[in-house]
Amino acid sequence: MRRINSEFRTRYISEEGQKLANRDYFGFVEMDDYACYILADSLDGELQTNSARFVVESLIRSFVEGPSMKATKLKHYMGQAHKELLKQRGGMYLKASVTMVVTDYKKLCYCYAGNSRFYLIRNARVLLKSTDQSLTQNLLKEEIITLDKAAAHEERNNLYSFLGDRSQPEILVSKKISLENGDSFALLTRGGWENLGEEEFLELFKDAKEPEEILEKSEDLILGRQETEEVDNYSLAVTFVDKVYQSPKKKITAKQVLMVAIPAVLVIGGVSLGFYLKNRSVKQKEESLERHLTSGLEYLRYDNYQKASEDYKEAKKLAGSLKKKDLSKEADRYEKLAEQIILSDAAMSAGDYKKAQDLYLTAKQLSKEAGNTGKKYIEDQLKQTRDYIDVFDLIEEGQQKEGYGDIDGAVLSYRKARDKAAALYFTDGKEEAIKKQSALEEKLNKDSQKTAASAASAKEESQAAKDKEEESKQSEEDKTKKEEEEQRELENQQKINDQKNAIDLENKANELFAEGKYESAITYYKTAQSIYTRLELTELADGINGKIKASKTAIKEEKQETAVDETTGEYGPGLGK
Repeated sequence: MRRINSEFRTRYISEEGQKLANRDYFGFVEMDDYACYILADSLDGELQTNSARFVVESLIRSFVEGPSMKATKLKHYMGQAHKELLKQRGGMYLKASVTMVVTDYKKLCYCYAGNSRFYLIRNARVLLKSTDQSLTQNLLKEEIITLDKAAAHEERNNLYSFLGDRSQPEILVSKKISLENGDSFALLTRGGWENLGEEEFLELFKDAKEPEEILEKSEDLILGRQETEEVDNYSLAVTFVDKVYQSPKKKITAKQVLMVAIPAVLVIGGVSLGFYLKNRSVKQKEESLERHLTSGLEYLRYDNYQKASEDYKEAKKLAGSLKKKDLSKEADRYEKLAEQIILSDAAMSAGDYKKAQDLYLTAKQLSKEAGNTGKKYIEDQLKQTRDYIDVFDLIEEGQQKEGYGDIDGAVLSYRKARDKAAALYFTDGKEEAIKKQSALEEKLNKDSQKTAASAASAKEESQAAKDKEEESKQSEEDKTKKEEEEQRELENQQKINDQKNAIDLENKANELFAEGKYESAITYYKTAQSIYTRLELTELADGINGKIKASKTAIKEEKQETAVDETTGEYGPGLGK
């Protein structure tokens, strides 16, 4: 009950800066007795996996399963995220810097690895803050450099501890500190603190009445740096502690009443104890049922369908034993949804994309019956299956063209499949398309060499020396001319393909814009614009500027609407609501 008897307001921003994609991630969860706030920064360059998001979701899962402020538990959460990150590598070196803040609405502590920063602010002064695990921080500690030079020092991102490190990271946990009404705390990734001086950042807290005021002014300061230097991904989360939880006076418990009453009225007490134990058993089941329903819903929000299925399965059993038919039906509905998504994901992982598509469509119907729970995840997976199926359809199209002799058409289909798979980061599809294309081109090359050898032999036998010399010379000239024409044709074809790819990317961006996925639309617009620029299609390239601007405007409007409508802000980006 601590949460409803306290007031914490959290707002955040997370932007890509001048990079193509945002690889920071923020998430938080506020439960009845505990809350946690987590900000992470991807340190690797792998575009296929957002290490920061992976770490945040892992930490939130661990915290929801066993919320605690004990240092050993916090280190366990971080260690588990570190191990899971190592398992996800798949040939990639995934790394992330992360800071996790935990509170019981009365006290606060934090743990971290890397150089994402934490500030606890009271009366516009820093009461507590983290220290980076970097070479620059060591130099600052040894007074080799001064504080004003640290934010721009060349070794500020040379870290000796972070999640995903090949050696065991050093997880630091702070002491618990009591909160007071009016406190605030902030989390920043390096893109934020590199472009915000500590003094100017604190200045923003002096007269701020809302967290949004600090975020907006901070972003203005960060973006103002774009004129003179490159701005990396930046993220900033601010929480206002308007009211700290106050413990009520303890009441006399039922156990204490019984201990006094039993000696006086033994017989009556025995009967009463029986009723008490029975009622306590029912109450315990009801509490367990509520926990499983709440936990299952949390897992659904974070797309952890395996855990959600387990919780709802147990909740269904408890509801049945308590004869709560409505809750039993509700748990059964969510359990079936989670199981259907698990089956769909398994088919997807096995590469049976058409089967996965059918299973996801069934899951979509179950989601509709369950109040659209998991709808976004299912639709994203359906889109991915459609895209993967399109890649293999293009490969099959190439095989058909190859079968009836349309070699150029087959090569073009394989190339389209390869490019589409590459754009989707679909490794299996890309490798299959490249394999088919390479085999066909190798066959063409061998046939061409055989034909040329046969022609040369026939000329040697049928032509006189002089005629052979002249014809050979003419043949060479023709060959050179043909090769030049073929080269020009290939170059023209490549330009056409590049232009088509750019148009496809722009169209895709238009679709994303129409769907309200403005950040993804900007990424596709910028990629299409770079291709137009390389092809010297200036008019087309300039035409995209307006679309990018419209996307950014839409993002800003969306954030403004979200800021107005949001009351508790329980979830970070990408987290289901």
